[in-house]
Amino acid sequence: MKPTERRILEAAGKLFSQRGFHATGMRAIARAARVSLGTIYHHFKSKEEMLLALLREEYDKRRRAIEALKEEDLPVPEMIRRTAELHFRLLLETGPSLRPLAQGLRGLSPQAKRAAIAMREEFVNYLASLIGEGISRGQIRRCDPVIAAHSFLGMVEAVSARAMEGDEVAVRIQERGAVELAEIAWRALAPDTPQGGQR
Repeated sequence: MKPTERRILEAAGKLFSQRGFHATGMRAIARAARVSLGTIYHHFKSKEEMLLALLREEYDKRRRAIEALKEEDLPVPEMIRRTAELHFRLLLETGPSLRPLAQGLRGLSPQAKRAAIAMREEFVNYLASLIGEGISRGQIRRCDPVIAAHSFLGMVEAVSARAMEGDEVAVRIQERGAVELAEIAWRALAPDTPQGGQR
C-alpha cells in the first residue's frame, strides 16, 4: 500500500472511531490525513471503500496470525485459546473504527454489505477449516465446522463489543474476556469422553 493511502486509511479509522462512520465526512478525512479532497478520491471512491479496506486489513491480520500459530503445531485447545485471545485483542484495538460492521452493517449500501459479508465468510471458512482439521485428528468433537466457526466468531465479537462500553463490566471483560471465551469455546468443542458421552 502506498504511503498516502496508508495515511488516509489511518485518518479514516481514527475518525470513524471518534465520530462514527456516518458522521465522518470525506473533507474531515482529507484534513486529518493532510491531503486534498481530490487526493482522497484518487485513492478511494467513497468512505465505504475505506471501511472495506480497513476490514480487509483486519481479517488478513487475523489470518496471518492464525497461520503463524498453525506453524507452531500447537494442540487444538491451545490454538483455540490463542485464537480467541488474538481476535479479542484485535477487536478491542480496532473495533470502534469498524463499529458499523459490528452493528449489522446498518446504513451501508447493498454492494458494501455484500463485500463485508463475503470477507467475514472467507474468514469463517478459514476458521472452519481449522476446526475440521481438529475433528479429523480426533481433537475436536464431531460437529458442523462452519456453524462452530460462526458461533465462535459471533461469541468473541459480542463480548468484545461489550468490552468497549467503558464501565466496570467492560473493564472486567477486557481483563478476563479472552481467557473466559477460550474456556467456553473449548468446552463446546472438546471431544466426547468414552464415559457415557460426557465431556
